[in-house]
Amino acid sequence: MRSFNFATDKSAYQSLLVGKLHILAARAYPHASFEDMKIITNFIFWNFVIDDQFEDAGISKQLEILEPLRARLVEIMKKDAELTNIDTPTVRAWKDIMQKLHHHPSATSECVLRFTKNMEDYFQAVCWEALNNSQGTTLNVATFIKIRSFTVAVYPCISLILIADQITFPPEVVKHPIMKRLELATINIIAWANDIFSFDKETKAGSNLNLVTVLKQEYQISLQEAFDHAAKLHNTEVRLFIELSAHLPSFGSEIDANIDSYLLGLRFWIRANLDWSVETGRYKINQAG
Repeated sequence: MRSFNFATDKSAYQSLLVGKLHILAARAYPHASFEDMKIITNFIFWNFVIDDQFEDAGISKQLEILEPLRARLVEIMKKDAELTNIDTPTVRAWKDIMQKLHHHPSATSECVLRFTKNMEDYFQAVCWEALNNSQGTTLNVATFIKIRSFTVAVYPCISLILIADQITFPPEVVKHPIMKRLELATINIIAWANDIFSFDKETKAGSNLNLVTVLKQEYQISLQEAFDHAAKLHNTEVRLFIELSAHLPSFGSEIDANIDSYLLGLRFWIRANLDWSVETGRYKINQAG
């Protein structure tokens, strides 16, 4: 964070510290080695910074910066493009993260490819979200739920479980419909919890892209009813995760052991996010950040 001058003034630096993102990382990846944790924590800090940049650009209607930034980040990620003297600190830090990921001993080619695809989807989604923020658009529930699974940026985070726990999967596991739905349930649980915790802050910032807001608008219900509905959706996904975890078929003892480790990693992320959301200063509107 300091090496690439993310925080250009004391208040910006303090807002990142208030977020306690290092605590989120430590709880989400308790089995990670020190070297694993360095790259994971750097990514999580970077991701929160870039997420705020895209959101702020949408709210302030500075849409002209979004597509060039997205394209440059993808170019760095997929083509290992060389840095130039006009690249921002955000881009330079992203280059550093991708280089370290490629050279990490636990990062298989499959893991890097999966992470890259997840990040490309995320960049596309946050650009689309920023455009809607700039127009003050309130989406319908179905559209919002679909796009939120990408903007919450959990897909890339759970792909890093493979590095932290040194897990590999054959394609039949990765593509299995129950595994894919377990991952989506994890993402929905985290996204809906975040939207409940961050509602006050996002509303004050002028964003309509929150599950509570979308539910209230579409169903013409009170704010409390919208919160209750959001909590019900969250809890439904939790129950689904528990149920599906017991219904994955066996792929053999070695692969099954890796699946158990991965599902535990998903549970760690769900719990880490909940605890962190309660403790962090990120969602308190009287705090910076």
